[in-house]
Amino acid sequence: MTINKEILERVDSGITGYNDLLNGGYFKKTVNVVSGESGTGKTVFGSQFLYHGVRNNEKSLCIMTSESAESVKKEMYSSFKWDLWEMEEAGKMTFVDIANPELRLQKTIDMAPMELIMSFKKLLIRKIEEVKPDRVFIDAIEAMLLAIDSPYKLKTLVDDLFGVLRGYDITSIVTVGTTFHVESVVEYGADSVTRLGRVVSGNNLQRSVYVAKLRGSGTLNEIRVLNISDNGISILDQSPYMSIV
Repeated sequence: MTINKEILERVDSGITGYNDLLNGGYFKKTVNVVSGESGTGKTVFGSQFLYHGVRNNEKSLCIMTSESAESVKKEMYSSFKWDLWEMEEAGKMTFVDIANPELRLQKTIDMAPMELIMSFKKLLIRKIEEVKPDRVFIDAIEAMLLAIDSPYKLKTLVDDLFGVLRGYDITSIVTVGTTFHVESVVEYGADSVTRLGRVVSGNNLQRSVYVAKLRGSGTLNEIRVLNISDNGISILDQSPYMSIV
């Protein structure tokens, strides 16, 4: 029996300490969900994944479903000095945001939910085939899914979108918020799930991270501190509970 070693190949996340939690990084051609409340670092997480790829001569595609690309580029530069404008001008990073007609319609009632998802799928396929990225980041996918009232339809649509991503030679991060309770369906369809959170006690705040699943591999079964500094995200070798009394 010949083993296809390509399916065992790992992708460096670009986040210090995170590959340790994954026992070596993401598998290639997988869809990896990062979930958490607002403010836990999901957008930075995905942006750093893309930024690291470009720094290593890979091409990246970033799809922002609920905010403008300009605001994200400004935030990443002001916080970490990541010049995503320069990467975009060089053709190494491509952005799709709510200024795009297919995504702008989510802000109206002019398009039925199923039609919106199908339009988004066509947009995704077209941009992947046009850009030919190595890495894809879809931020806040719940913005596309909130109007789907049937759990069965929701699961079918998520599986369909994730199937599109797996059909190309790309590795993806998809973020999902936890406010609207669609995250369990999104997580179920993913190849890996990383959950971000916060531990609060008095005046102390620690961001936390752990890997809930990674298909085809063991993980480091620990909750770690997620630190955001001037250099971006890093995962510290300590528990967020150690310093909380």
